[in-house]
Amino acid sequence: MVRRRVGTIVAVSAIALVLAACAGGGGGTAPSAGSGGDGTPQAGGTAIVGSLTEMPGFDPVRLVAAGTGIERAAQVMDTLMYRDDVTDEVTPKLAKSLESDDGRVWVLTLRDGVDFTDGTPLDAAAVVFNLERHIAPDSTSPAKSVLSGIEKLEATGELEVTITLREPSGSFPLALTGSSSASLIGSPKALADPDAFNSSPVGAGPFVFKSWVRDSELKLVRNDDYWDKGKPYLDALTFRVLVDSQSRADAVIAGGVTLAQVTGTSWAAVEANPSLVTVRSSTGGQALVPNASRAPADDERVRQAIGLATDPKVANTIIFPGSDLWDENRDCIPFPEGAAACLEGASPTPDMDEAKKLIADYVADGGDPTIDFMVLASTDEYAYYQRQMTETGLDVKLRVVDYAGFLEESAAGNYGVLGGVNASAGYPTHWRYLYSGGRNWGGVVNEDLDEALIRARDELQLDDRNAAWRDVAEITKRDSVLFWTAPYSNATSYSKKLHLGTEDFPFQGGLMVYFGDAWMEQ
Repeated sequence: MVRRRVGTIVAVSAIALVLAACAGGGGGTAPSAGSGGDGTPQAGGTAIVGSLTEMPGFDPVRLVAAGTGIERAAQVMDTLMYRDDVTDEVTPKLAKSLESDDGRVWVLTLRDGVDFTDGTPLDAAAVVFNLERHIAPDSTSPAKSVLSGIEKLEATGELEVTITLREPSGSFPLALTGSSSASLIGSPKALADPDAFNSSPVGAGPFVFKSWVRDSELKLVRNDDYWDKGKPYLDALTFRVLVDSQSRADAVIAGGVTLAQVTGTSWAAVEANPSLVTVRSSTGGQALVPNASRAPADDERVRQAIGLATDPKVANTIIFPGSDLWDENRDCIPFPEGAAACLEGASPTPDMDEAKKLIADYVADGGDPTIDFMVLASTDEYAYYQRQMTETGLDVKLRVVDYAGFLEESAAGNYGVLGGVNASAGYPTHWRYLYSGGRNWGGVVNEDLDEALIRARDELQLDDRNAAWRDVAEITKRDSVLFWTAPYSNATSYSKKLHLGTEDFPFQGGLMVYFGDAWMEQ
């Protein structure tokens, strides 16, 4: 029987690549496809990474996204599949293949001879064990929603897992990439004690856990028995928590770290440094998310006012000073410009007068204009959004919390407006934020939106999935569900001595870096 791989989720035009390649001056800027994969790999060296925030641990059921933990856990556990952020194509990585005839029954085949670093085999039973933890009835895993379509999960061979979905889904392979913690497979033996695993993981990835001082430094060392023979080239990998964006930029410029995510305000400085390469991600976006499940944002007038209050022309000067990366068009966010999933007119046109009228009407009807604005950091960007919302007549209380608090408070719905919600395009991250059965940080229960999201996830034809995403954009605008404020503002800056990516697994400037393929000039 001949099997075929079902097509992937988002059509991306060459416009995104041109945009990223031409956006900045400076010889240190690399195109979206990344750079540093040329030359003959050399063994040795330690790469030091400046991390955005501390992670909650290594247990996959506690991890949300790359940038907040998955990118570190993947060095220890690898990922079953690899996602191309530009084309959205999915290819095998730790797994050998993932195939389907109909989009409903998926057969995951594992590589032979792969062991966890505790000596136990990474076999079908281990994968089933890990996936069942995410979908257990009492599970609170962020990956639960993207695996919710599973009807049956079974080991049908020593190295074969058969996954039967309730309905066909063209997007299912994305759930097993680094976009979701479901891609991370830990040793069942070690996971028998989840708390111990969370602080001292055992996987089959390119690196082995050595030590971790929370809020300071994580150290990993080379896995000499890694399945991809000859790799990793690096001897060691260290992650240092540098929450402040300027501190990360200063550290990578000074050589204190080898690689770091830098925000738009630091791009000019890193691009001017001839010893660095800077790669900007072509996908993803930042959003303001009003909480529709509690006052005052449960009133649509308040949500509409928030959407009308921000001006992309002003936001651009604050987030990307001196850069021509963004043309101030919010319609396509979080997709790359020119993508078939984009909807012209998807973003509200700024109108402060109308925003003021909406809030005045709300207050005249007895509404309390006090609203809690929860963010991860105190920045000029959030100060701007606070000023704009205040100008509408809202009494905005800015509340800065750490990452753990952000997750806890947002999951509990304890906020009025969320700032700092970053999402990659499409499924599963963008989808999970909106779907009522997902994380649904906006607290919206909307049958039309859920129906469109399900089509965006499950349609087998690419054109149909793109059409569904356009419907999602129309509904989110109509019902003021969330407001994209700008493209994702981070770029990756790293030493020219560090080489990232391969032809099969290119580095594209996102938060997920596969250091098992990286090497350093000695």
